[in-house]
Amino acid sequence: MEITTNPQTPTVAPPSLKDLILKTLEREPHRAFLAEDLILLLKLQSPKDPQKQAQTVEQIKSHLHGLVEDGRITEVAAGLFKYRLFFESEKSIEHAFIGGMGNNRYRFHSPIFRLNIGVLSVYFIRDPKKGDWYMTVRDTTIGRDYGLVRRLRDGQYLIGNRPAAAEEKGYIQISGRYIEKEHLTLAISGDEINIEDHNTPNGTRIDLLTKDGLARYQQAAQAFLKAAEPASRQDPVARGRFALEQLLRHHQNLETTFFGAVVDSVLLAG
Repeated sequence: MEITTNPQTPTVAPPSLKDLILKTLEREPHRAFLAEDLILLLKLQSPKDPQKQAQTVEQIKSHLHGLVEDGRITEVAAGLFKYRLFFESEKSIEHAFIGGMGNNRYRFHSPIFRLNIGVLSVYFIRDPKKGDWYMTVRDTTIGRDYGLVRRLRDGQYLIGNRPAAAEEKGYIQISGRYIEKEHLTLAISGDEINIEDHNTPNGTRIDLLTKDGLARYQQAAQAFLKAAEPASRQDPVARGRFALEQLLRHHQNLETTFFGAVVDSVLLAG
């Protein structure tokens, strides 16, 4: 009598704690988590054993820092972690939404970044020669660029749409729709940026180039400046046409306004 055997079903390893933590953050990408939040969500609490509870917190923190090193999440404030989101498939531009229904803090390192407040986009570009920053404001609804607003040095700034009080230092007025009287606080220390949205109903969006993305945009900016006539280097139409050509000829997708900001940055460095 011939004996037949059923092929064994391959066993699937259960997800590790690190994988479970990443999936939890991925499900709510605009929310920031403490290690203690994850204990509750993953049902790992041990209220009757404080020592075991403390060990679990340290284990989760270790996995969180490991995920930061892997580039999967970011630490937006001390002990506060958030999933990383990207604006385009090439993952050149990272973005975050704070305020509104999300967390209200975000911390990062970048020499160029953009804040979207209401209908306005505010660009911040570090001047490597002077060590300070200059900011420009663009109205995305009409494509109008207001040019250089002011230069900023290391310190803390309050941004909103109310008029500045007499002799008020560190306040920047930006008027526009959906901008609150005191919308956000910006703290600058070198290339470390800390932003706190004041729990505004419409929130604040932050966009910044990743390290690899910055290098790619800088290479394209240098190629543009080499090919362009001096009179057209500041022309947004010429910059936009060059970015479009990179997409059509080389399949390199450059976000036009960010490309313009990087061109300005290269000009400052030169």
